[in-house]
Amino acid sequence: ALTVRFELVPKSDDEPAMDVLAWTTTPWTLPSNLALAVGSEIEYGVFELDGRRTVLALSTREKLATELGDAEPVETFMGSELVGRAYKPLFPFFENTPNAFQILSAEFVNTEEGTGIVHLAPGFGEDDMAVCREADIPVVCPVDDAGCFTKQVPPWDGVMVFDANKPIIRELKERGAVVKHETYLHNYPH
Repeated sequence: ALTVRFELVPKSDDEPAMDVLAWTTTPWTLPSNLALAVGSEIEYGVFELDGRRTVLALSTREKLATELGDAEPVETFMGSELVGRAYKPLFPFFENTPNAFQILSAEFVNTEEGTGIVHLAPGFGEDDMAVCREADIPVVCPVDDAGCFTKQVPPWDGVMVFDANKPIIRELKERGAVVKHETYLHNYPH
């Protein structure tokens, strides 16, 4: 499992830099990320992490206790206040996708696992697709019938998606976008 920073686009020139932390068990889907989802009724907190303001669900704070240290939230608000905020794409492959790279509200978001912020790649998840369709975000699916990335994702063109996990994680770590990386086994339909 991977906890990744997504940088919010500032609402104004004087808003401090802020990241939202999303969690995924499928790093290979991150090049196809088109949106993030929060729970409108979930309470979120802003913490200082590595000199940056960082947003996650308050009730998930203990899962990142090592990374956050003794940081206390400097601000709290409901997820509904994040809805509509734009963020910078992790990868440039689909940066011109209409309506993409915004935070949406989704009923299925919870705080049992992860950070209370879910990465959405509509080509690879039924819930992701439904939420993105509602926001008029088109589906992208840069994977061929053999389960390999297509030329839409040039660095991993022809690479089996599961084999792409390690190089994708490595690139994100090099950029400082990975907050936490842990092994997480689960069943995955494919």
